[in-house]
Amino acid sequence: MMPSKTELFLDDELIEMTPGVTRKIHPPTKHRLNPVMRPEHWWEGNHVMPLATLYDPEEKLFKMWYRTGPLDHPEEAEGHASYTAYATSIDGLHWEKPLLGAVELAGQRDHNVVLVSAGLNPGAVWQAQGKKAFIRSVVRHPDPRDESEKYVCMLFDQVLPGAFLGYSADGIHWRTETEPFWRTLVDATAWGDDTLMTLLYDHLKQRWVMYRRVNPQESERLVAQPGDESWPAPDRGLRNMAYADSADLKHWENHRIIMTPDADDPADVEFYGFTPNIFHQVYVGYLWIYHADPEDETIDIQLTTSRDGLHFTRCCRREAFIPNGPPDYFDHEITVGDQPEPIILNDQGYIFYEACNYKHSEEDYSRPHAIITAGLCTFTRDRFVSLETGTPAPCRVVTKPLVVEHPKLFLNAATWGDGAIQVEVLARDWLPLEGYTAKEANVIKGNALNHPVCWTGSGDLGRLMGKEVRLKFNMTDARLHAMSFDTEDRPLKEQSPLTAIGSGYAELPVDV
Repeated sequence: MMPSKTELFLDDELIEMTPGVTRKIHPPTKHRLNPVMRPEHWWEGNHVMPLATLYDPEEKLFKMWYRTGPLDHPEEAEGHASYTAYATSIDGLHWEKPLLGAVELAGQRDHNVVLVSAGLNPGAVWQAQGKKAFIRSVVRHPDPRDESEKYVCMLFDQVLPGAFLGYSADGIHWRTETEPFWRTLVDATAWGDDTLMTLLYDHLKQRWVMYRRVNPQESERLVAQPGDESWPAPDRGLRNMAYADSADLKHWENHRIIMTPDADDPADVEFYGFTPNIFHQVYVGYLWIYHADPEDETIDIQLTTSRDGLHFTRCCRREAFIPNGPPDYFDHEITVGDQPEPIILNDQGYIFYEACNYKHSEEDYSRPHAIITAGLCTFTRDRFVSLETGTPAPCRVVTKPLVVEHPKLFLNAATWGDGAIQVEVLARDWLPLEGYTAKEANVIKGNALNHPVCWTGSGDLGRLMGKEVRLKFNMTDARLHAMSFDTEDRPLKEQSPLTAIGSGYAELPVDV
């Protein structure tokens, strides 16, 4: 038995019915100090892209590997147009770029660059672009053979397009493999590039998992084979998301397409990239929605969820979870950086994202003002969505039958005005159980992360361990974000009160 279990209510997997209740998305708060990082040195050109970020609890540091370089003027760095640099931060807001001397760039080592390309691709389509290599994921190895494999990275090197692996003891000095472990038809044919990839260690499956962008013509040929260099280009490319996994980082299996735009999407929508995390027992993914209409050409983020890491549901009627900013604003186009592990500190979640102040077009990027910076948005723990009351009353949430495996129940929830939540325990046939009726339930009011649920005479769920029950939430003027089952008591963790229906949550200060 797991010591605790949390349900985020991102999908209907556990929900039987919700009369008078609607699932509502809660976008994270874009920080008032954005952008939190911008190009400022000669080697950074006009872009800093936060491609890989994690928090090191031992050193109490945020660590970021970001793509940078003189994209339009590779001659300024001996032909290198794009590479990876390294930065650290105590609070996620103020970043240090240490002069590491890890690699030589343009004859100098007084910079924070940690990875450069092995060379220039001989293909004509790549020659003018210069040398490009960048890290897209950095993962702490759960079982390294030695200290040299403490960190595993997934990287792209345009000298031979595809997904490479790298290893490091400190995240600064990298040993990279000479051959990619996954090449697609796009990699082999040079139609473009499929550099949008995410590597994570899936502790639920105990396997390494790779998510990457592919093309639908690859549905039967997700892995390039010798001779595919002449594969005919599609009449219209359409970006989709694919999957593969591995037990040892050497043998990759289960290649498949897992997400593709459908007929319920606008005709111009494509999936530009995908950044998943594992929260508790479910997958939470940030899906990059590319709007290809020439009048738009922007990217925003939708929230997705999955129970197996393969079949994803887009939450809340496909509303934007992280919307892009207005024209010319620093984040008019956004993409979420790779964070293989959720960054949660003091009950606050951190999402770092690439922010562009231009449309996704060559013409707009070429304007003098174009710049790519790093943005930060934050959210309160487990508050991706809520089940919120509406009209008409009464408002109820009833779960499907579940087996009680933990004695304690806590609600991440908020009420406003005279609102309240009471939890009733039902048998499978919907009849209230003695000692667990609504009249015997404690009244939950206010805004807190861990409202305890109990009943007079029965206390907690201890008497029902191992039994199959339903939970019925009787709600007025309330939001239910998550419920957690545990074996131990939890602190209440009160939050700022809600004052009226539809009120938002106040921005939390960064507190590391």
